[in-house]
Amino acid sequence: MCTSITMATKDQTVLLARTMDFAVILDGEPTFIPRNKFVFVNDENYDQKNEYAFVGMARQVDKEHFVFADGLNEKGLSCAALYFSGYADYNSQDTTKKYTLAPHDVVPFLLSTCSTIEEVTRTMENAQVENTALDFLGIVLPLHWVITDKTGKSIVIEYTEQTLHIHENTIGVMTNSPDYKWHTTNLRNYIGLQPKQKTEVHLKDMVMKPFGEGAGAFGLPGDFTPPSRFVRAAFLKACLQDVQTELDGVTALFHVLANVDIPKGVVKTTQAYDYTQYTSVMVNSSLNYYYKTYNNQRVRCIQLENEDFDATSGKIWSNGDSEDILYRNSKK
Repeated sequence: MCTSITMATKDQTVLLARTMDFAVILDGEPTFIPRNKFVFVNDENYDQKNEYAFVGMARQVDKEHFVFADGLNEKGLSCAALYFSGYADYNSQDTTKKYTLAPHDVVPFLLSTCSTIEEVTRTMENAQVENTALDFLGIVLPLHWVITDKTGKSIVIEYTEQTLHIHENTIGVMTNSPDYKWHTTNLRNYIGLQPKQKTEVHLKDMVMKPFGEGAGAFGLPGDFTPPSRFVRAAFLKACLQDVQTELDGVTALFHVLANVDIPKGVVKTTQAYDYTQYTSVMVNSSLNYYYKTYNNQRVRCIQLENEDFDATSGKIWSNGDSEDILYRNSKK
């Protein structure tokens, strides 16, 4: 369970934001990877290291390997992986492709090799995504991906029935299953939603008035299913006002995503509870990565431009303080 929003402010600052909702504790930490240093989890499939430096939320698997759920690279390309349960069906049998990727390596692979949506599209058209399990979860992650570049272009990448689909992200919102086209069609069920207050209605001698402000949004779904979160996020994004600058955009997106934030205990799976482990806002224009976690609601910011893209080692920020990856032993 996750929700993502892409938008541009009036001064053309481009942002991609997401919640990370999951039942398994991911222990994600903001992680910076310099050029030519990243080793993928399934690195036997790749004959190159990263061309571009990037920062994102990652879990350290061992001393050299990380699983990234999202991130932002030095060229202003951002990417986020969202769960796509029941629908993700990769082209794992197509051995004619140039690249062979594990689902959990798609985010860092795109961030490390691509700078534009056009490059991402070409890369994925030449990629085979294998049914490779992520060891610490013991499953093949069913994922789809949202990618945005510095120009504001955004796409959703999905594999269904072993076929690649690349959708232009015109709505600027994505959640989980079903697929992107289904979600955009479903919005037609809610075309009556509006921020404007409804007026009173006369029924013979009876005058009926709304109970209070906000009646224009009556019928907005409030549950935590992916279709309901998609509708809620799309409506709230469309109603935003006075979003002029980066600060305005970051503030607005944290407010919108608060409406799909899942507290512990509300969504119970078979063995645990889904909850929002962190929320991040990636600013493609300035290369700033903002985030807050479930246990620390203070918004923190990592400025990618301040990092040494050619450093000999990367960084992990733990509790707001950074430490060198090169000398860090695995915590897992």
